[in-house]
Amino acid sequence: MTGFLASIVEAYGELRVNKGRILLSLIGVAFSVFALTAVMGAGGMLGGALQQSMEKSGGRDTVLSIQSMGDMTYEMDEFGNENITSSGPQDEVTGAELDALVFDQIDRLGIDHRSRQVYADMRVQTSQGVRTTSLSGVDPSFATMYRLQVAQGRWIADSDQHRLAPALVVNQPLYDALGSPDLGTETVTLYGQTGTQESEQAIVIGVLPPDPATDWTMQAYMATEGLAAVPGLDASTTAASEYLVWVPPEQADAVRSQLASALSSSGAGSFDVYPASFGLEEMSIYTVFGYAIAGVAVVILLLGAMGLVNISLVTVRYRVREIGIRRSYGATGGRIFFGVLMESVVATVLAGAVGVGAAVALVKAPFVTDFFREQGLVDIPPFPVDAVVVGLLAATAVGVLAGALPAIIATRIKVIDAIRS
Repeated sequence: MTGFLASIVEAYGELRVNKGRILLSLIGVAFSVFALTAVMGAGGMLGGALQQSMEKSGGRDTVLSIQSMGDMTYEMDEFGNENITSSGPQDEVTGAELDALVFDQIDRLGIDHRSRQVYADMRVQTSQGVRTTSLSGVDPSFATMYRLQVAQGRWIADSDQHRLAPALVVNQPLYDALGSPDLGTETVTLYGQTGTQESEQAIVIGVLPPDPATDWTMQAYMATEGLAAVPGLDASTTAASEYLVWVPPEQADAVRSQLASALSSSGAGSFDVYPASFGLEEMSIYTVFGYAIAGVAVVILLLGAMGLVNISLVTVRYRVREIGIRRSYGATGGRIFFGVLMESVVATVLAGAVGVGAAVALVKAPFVTDFFREQGLVDIPPFPVDAVVVGLLAATAVGVLAGALPAIIATRIKVIDAIRS
C-alpha cells in the first residue's frame, strides 16, 4: 500500500512538471468524460420521464386490475383460442358487498395501495352552458398509483367520501370552462342526464397540472362514495368498474394468482386479475434508445483515448534522457512501467472528476430539469449513480489504455539512449 501511494504522489509530481505538455490532452479527456456522463445521465433521466409518463396512464409497476366477470369464465385452449363458459347462476351480489369481498381479500395479503375505479359521465354548468364531461370515481390511493399531482388545491381524501357537496378534482380544461372557481368554497352545479330538473352542488377542491397528453378533453375525479350524490347516477352505474392494487413487481405474479383463486372461490362469480401497467422493458424502442446512448458514449470515449495516447507518446519521447538517468540509478523496468502508467491514470482520473462534476451540474441545471418536466417527469430523480460510476471508470480505463503503450516504450529506453540524447 505504501508503494502504491508513493507511486501516486510521484505521478502527481510528474504531472505538475509536465503539465504544459498534457494540459490539452487532459482537457480533451475531461470533455469526453463530461459528454459520456452527461449523455448517460440525461438518457437515464429521459428514460425515467418516459416511464413516469406511461405510469400516468397505465399505473406504476406493477398495478393489477381486478374485474368481476360474473358467472362467465374465460379460458384459453391448447390452440390459443379463447373459450367462454358459464359457471352457472350466482347469487345476486350488490356493489357494496362486492367491494367488501374484494377489499377483504386484498387486506389479507397486506396490500396498502388499493383503489376502486368507476367510469361515468356528468353534466356540469360551465361558462359555455351545460357540458358533459367524463367522471372517474376513485379512492385516495389512486393518485399515488398513477402519479397524479395537483397543481392547485389538494387531492381526494378519505373525508371526502361522504360529504354533502361532492368534492371534485378537475383537469385544467374543465377548470377553465367552469370559470376558475375558488377552490374549496365556490360551488358548481351538476345536472342529471337530461334537462335541468335534477341538480346538485359540488365543490372543486383541486386542479391537475396542464398535460398535453390528456387535456384534449374535460375530466374530473371524485371520491367513489360521492358518486351517489351525482344526479342521474344510480347504484348500477356507481358500482366499481374495476379494482386496482399496487404491488412490488417481484410479487406481482404470486399476488395475481392468489387473488384470482381466492376471489373466484368466494361464491361471487369469477374474477379476472391482470397487470394494468407495463414497463419500458416491454418497449423495443427503449432498447434501441439504450443501445444508441451506449454507442454514442463509446465513440466519445474512444476519441478521448486516441488523443491522450498521441500526447503520451510524444511526452515519453521528450523524456528519454530523464528515464535513461533513472535506469542508470537502478530503476527497474517494472518501476518505470508503473510510474509512467500511473501518471496517465492519475491525470485522467482528475480530468474525469472534473468532467463528471460538470455533467452533473449541467443535467441538474434548472433549465434542463424544466425540460424533463415538460416531457412528463413528475418526480425529478437524482442524477443516476451508474452514470457517475461509469464516467469515473471510463476515465480510469482511458488512463490505463493511453498509458500502457507509452509505458512499454519507456521500459525499452536504455542508459546509452540517454547518453546519446
